[in-house]
Amino acid sequence: MDVRLLETARTPENGPYSESAAESQSGHIRSGSATMKFELTRIRWKAKRSSVFRTFGVSFLASGAALTVHIMSGVSLRLAIVASISLVALVTGWIWRRASTEDRSQLNRRVRAGLIAGAVATASYDVAKFALSQLDPSPYNPFEAIRIFGGLLTQSSMPGVVLYGAGTVFHLLNGISFGIAFCLLFRQPGPLKGIAWGMFLEIFQLTLFPGWLDIRFYREFVQISALSHVVYGMVLGVSCRYGMKHRATRVEAAL
Repeated sequence: MDVRLLETARTPENGPYSESAAESQSGHIRSGSATMKFELTRIRWKAKRSSVFRTFGVSFLASGAALTVHIMSGVSLRLAIVASISLVALVTGWIWRRASTEDRSQLNRRVRAGLIAGAVATASYDVAKFALSQLDPSPYNPFEAIRIFGGLLTQSSMPGVVLYGAGTVFHLLNGISFGIAFCLLFRQPGPLKGIAWGMFLEIFQLTLFPGWLDIRFYREFVQISALSHVVYGMVLGVSCRYGMKHRATRVEAAL
């Protein structure tokens, strides 16, 4: 028996020496130590889960990274996409195999919510661009980038329907994958965080696109692009939060 525990047991509150009192205090100390260990374990577990989510979230920016590499270095966009997606598949596959069952369930829930939210937000983004372009009297075409994407993925000599078809696929890939990344990177998504995410994407676009696409109507480009990204981010934040809550409610109901 620890002498300090015995001394403590002789306090006025406890009265004269009591073996049972000392043992009771020893039990409290062991209980407190167990609680502290549990809290430390829980903190480490949360940190590990956050790192898994962040890694998966960053991986869904692969198509944007491929486009950046193409613009900055001139590497074929097709080659950059294949290389980036292959690397991401290896990394995320390795992490997925090491993830716990609970982590996999949470990842699956967030990825599904992000996929749907990203699709809805991308559609809203395109509708906003179309509506804003109709209000602007300039001949600026906000969808010209899609045709250029199509030419980079196929051949610029291909018919317009093929160019716009291939470009639309790449455009949707970007919009949806960025939506999934948002749901994975932000623990509690919402409209304000969504708008901030949209502005992050807007800064990326403003940095690279004007010089790369040789945009002549820069003012119109900035106005339409910025407002459309606000719409994208707001819709993404709301849709992602709703999707995550809805799926969580379904899981609880199933249990």
